[in-house]
Amino acid sequence: MKILNGVSCYEVYETNFEAARLALNYMGENYAAPYFHGIAGSAFRIGGICPCAPTCTLAMSPQQLLNLLGYDYDEYPYDDADKSAAHEKMLAAVRASIDGGAPALVWNAFTECEWDIVAGYDESEKAFYGRGAYPFYAGDYGKNPWDKTLHAGASTGIMAIVIKKGGGAFIKKDAEAAALREAVRHANDAENADKVGGGEWVFLQGKAAYKRWADDFSNPEHKRGLGDAYCMDVYSSCHALAGLFLRGIAPDYPDAAWMLSEAADIFDLEAECLESLRPLLGWSSPESDAERNLKASALIKKAVGHYGSAIDILSDAIEYMYYSKIYFAE
Repeated sequence: MKILNGVSCYEVYETNFEAARLALNYMGENYAAPYFHGIAGSAFRIGGICPCAPTCTLAMSPQQLLNLLGYDYDEYPYDDADKSAAHEKMLAAVRASIDGGAPALVWNAFTECEWDIVAGYDESEKAFYGRGAYPFYAGDYGKNPWDKTLHAGASTGIMAIVIKKGGGAFIKKDAEAAALREAVRHANDAENADKVGGGEWVFLQGKAAYKRWADDFSNPEHKRGLGDAYCMDVYSSCHALAGLFLRGIAPDYPDAAWMLSEAADIFDLEAECLESLRPLLGWSSPESDAERNLKASALIKKAVGHYGSAIDILSDAIEYMYYSKIYFAE
């Protein structure tokens, strides 16, 4: 048995990257949530709307983020041909990582179909200890059978990621500019937009997903589903970080600082709308409620308006960030 005490609680309800932030910070880094999720892109993403959207609408994978930050990793995939052998290999690697003082990332260890952080194990009980995004993991570590990952309803193809020290360097300003370029691209992504209104539901990105969300609830008979409640949890938490991220990096880009600050203020307005939506679309809200639907639709329309305005400002700010990077290089 081995347990690494002191792994911090989740600060953000987020499904892919918060576990990695906690693991890296335990290993000696000091990444604040707004900066980490700004770089990862989760502060700006929205897709679906559906139950899988928060875990699959990504600017990058957790592995790519680790590489970006100068770390390496080993992956331990599922293997339908020999599940037992693949699982044993994963268990050995995760236990070795914990024995060496580093938590590991395991898919579906505590939550459902999310990356969780494993900070301990018990061989006698065949259990993992650690945290997930759900609120009841905010206190003591959770404890679950270590084969829970084999029973995931949806798989990334990877059971576990073991983080390793790498030889790369984190190029801060390149990563910041790339994060904002991707935020703008994602917001304006027209994937499947031409298929809306057809015979089948389609996955949308950015502004298009936001707008259809508002349109859905403009129908008094529309029912609140699992995807609405789940996306509400994740996006309200993540998008509250966008303004903080932009204010944090603004002083490093003198030519773009005023635009980054203005965009931050508008993202804050979007976040306020999403926070106001939580009681309307959260897990305890009714499935059917015509009056609620009209209120929710109006708030989502306000949110997407703020989101779009802030994204448009970022589109202009990126060019000025480039000049700041050249003329005000560290």
